[in-house]
Amino acid sequence: MRITSLPSLPAPPVWLRLILQAVYPLFGIAMSLLFVVVAPFLLLLWPWDRGLGLLRCLFLTIYVMWEDIGLVVECWYLRLRSPRGTSPTWDEDHLALIRRALNNVLFTAKKVVGFRIDIEGMITVGRPGHPLVVISRHAGPADSLAIAWLLASTAGRIPRIVLADVMLWDPGIAMVLQRLDSYFVPSPTGAGDDRTKGVAELAGTLSSTDAMLIFPEGRNWTADRHDLQVERLTERGESARAERAASRPWVLEARSRGVAAMREQAPDADVMVIAHTGLEMIDGPAAVVRSVPFTNRLLLRGTTHRSEDVPTDPDEVAAWLDDRWGEVNDWVGTHVTRREHA
Repeated sequence: MRITSLPSLPAPPVWLRLILQAVYPLFGIAMSLLFVVVAPFLLLLWPWDRGLGLLRCLFLTIYVMWEDIGLVVECWYLRLRSPRGTSPTWDEDHLALIRRALNNVLFTAKKVVGFRIDIEGMITVGRPGHPLVVISRHAGPADSLAIAWLLASTAGRIPRIVLADVMLWDPGIAMVLQRLDSYFVPSPTGAGDDRTKGVAELAGTLSSTDAMLIFPEGRNWTADRHDLQVERLTERGESARAERAASRPWVLEARSRGVAAMREQAPDADVMVIAHTGLEMIDGPAAVVRSVPFTNRLLLRGTTHRSEDVPTDPDEVAAWLDDRWGEVNDWVGTHVTRREHA
């Protein structure tokens, strides 16, 4: 799985990561005490904030932080049990940590802010004996979390994640994912070809129980980003691409290099394409607070293709991915229209 769309920020050095892990519980205590002090004042905002969105969001943030602190503590415990990481249940133990944290966070998010996930139809998560590559649209808050839950908790696959190295600032997530041999993509500055190289190397290590997720748009969809993309393509004189982008208002252009690298290195992997809709118009922290409690659910649809039905040649992968992205756009457009007229 890959979780992206985070701002460019240099990864912290190893020594700083160790300090962050050590002081994280103390930071959690301090932030919790601050929340207790601030919460009564936030209740006074009820005449202007009838849904108490700010209070709910801050409570959920504190809760998620403590789940993350729990990951740090449990990772320390697992290291004490197996100092060299050679336990026969090493991967399964860390997968259990992710499953439990995701289940807890999503359960609490549903109760506190009304975040709900529905799945359209039946989703097959690949065939036994085959790794799984997942390609998804990226739009709205917490879609990465929802897809991670789908794969880790529902599919029971071990995540081998490619994600931005800014995530190394998160002590709990970084700690558990590093233990599962995840790859943290270097920031764009000076990264060069290493970004695709890392994706290819990770894909080459996938086992039959693994799942790898990539968002080929490279960033979260918003209406402004879509309009800006069309404008830039037009300015560069790429009229055909600009017309195609304009005809697909619900997706950004999909970049095929990462997908092609995965197909080349893991040709036996089945490929799932995920479309989702429901929260894409919520495009920032202020919009999230205004939307709480959420009235729309996050609706997911997954279509799985057998490995032998997906090309491995880079040019053919690009054409195949473009066709799938047209289907994702059409599905989202249909469901957005239905919701607006419901």
